[in-house]
Amino acid sequence: MAINLRQIYLGKVLGVPVRAHYSWLPVFPVYAYAISSALLPRNAPGLPAWEYWSLGLITTALLFGSVLLHELAHSVMARVEGIGAPGITLYFFGGFSSLGSQPASPATEFKVAVVGPAASFLIGTVFFAVDQLLFRHTTHLAASQVFRHLGIVNWLLAGFNILPGLPLDGGRVLRAAVWRFNKNFREATRVAVRAGLTISFALIVSGVYFLPRDLVTSMWCLTIGVLLVLMLVSSRRAPAGRRPVPGSVEEVMTREVVVVSPDIKVQEFVDGVLRNNHFTSFPVGVNRRLHGMLLLQELKQVPRERWSDLTAAQVMRPVDDSMFVAARVSVAEARARLAGNGLGRAVVLDSNGLIVGYVSLRDIDQDLARSMWTPWSKKTGAGSNRR
Repeated sequence: MAINLRQIYLGKVLGVPVRAHYSWLPVFPVYAYAISSALLPRNAPGLPAWEYWSLGLITTALLFGSVLLHELAHSVMARVEGIGAPGITLYFFGGFSSLGSQPASPATEFKVAVVGPAASFLIGTVFFAVDQLLFRHTTHLAASQVFRHLGIVNWLLAGFNILPGLPLDGGRVLRAAVWRFNKNFREATRVAVRAGLTISFALIVSGVYFLPRDLVTSMWCLTIGVLLVLMLVSSRRAPAGRRPVPGSVEEVMTREVVVVSPDIKVQEFVDGVLRNNHFTSFPVGVNRRLHGMLLLQELKQVPRERWSDLTAAQVMRPVDDSMFVAARVSVAEARARLAGNGLGRAVVLDSNGLIVGYVSLRDIDQDLARSMWTPWSKKTGAGSNRR
């Protein structure tokens, strides 16, 4: 088990690396204490302390196991859909499954998003069924409380995650629906982010309202609301929360990138990806590693009768230096590269060679126009930033 300042490596499940954020560490004993000293003694009195504590630890372990299954459902579906699943991170309020790339179609986005809440609902139903079949009408009150509690928590987890706003699963479902309607992944992302911010602020306001009335509910609402805001903000910034270099490509690039699997058939790409994205070029890659570029102008030269046989890897332009720029290079250097590559756009790679964005001459020129129209007082103010 490896430990760094932020995460603990727990191992692999079904080939997916699992880590725990450091905020997860205090929650396990606190939750076990709450079950052992409050829930079980109140609803199943008369048992020895060791039994309460044993059941409390088991309940907590099963709860985190349920969260892990929720995230594994996302990861497995992501692999089935060909977008990869680099890992899972457990937090004190739940978990997060990272994806190898952005989904290429609304259908893929929907399936990867909805399978998590569906798994939690199913797990909760199983716990309720075990309670009803084995313990509900017996003298094993403590065991009944454990399974009933786990059923309720998993149903709540499913219900909360399906709320329609990023970064929740329901936000990805909303993005898939908007994306299907307007054929624009970036605009659909903006809609889902705004919905997520609305949910976050509603939680924060609820937390303030409950503060003099119910401290536990207030703290839960405030904590989750603030964390959702922080997750949304960090997702719009550079990896690992660091600030972009002023004047660099990562300040102007688009972070939402539709990456196409090299194994997808051309017909599937046209029907499932191109139809839902009004772009003229698509990066081709696996687990955020760039393999090439699928260009619409070149795809038009491929006979339609061969679309069902050929894959993206067979018709793409293989990767070369003109297709990508480093995230931290200057905008001026990137503009020169884009103006000379014949595409007018390029994939943005981080220091590890992973896809983190997409940039076009239009993005750069729009940013230049914004900076030129910045009020003179802001441009010359002491300590002001360009953006």
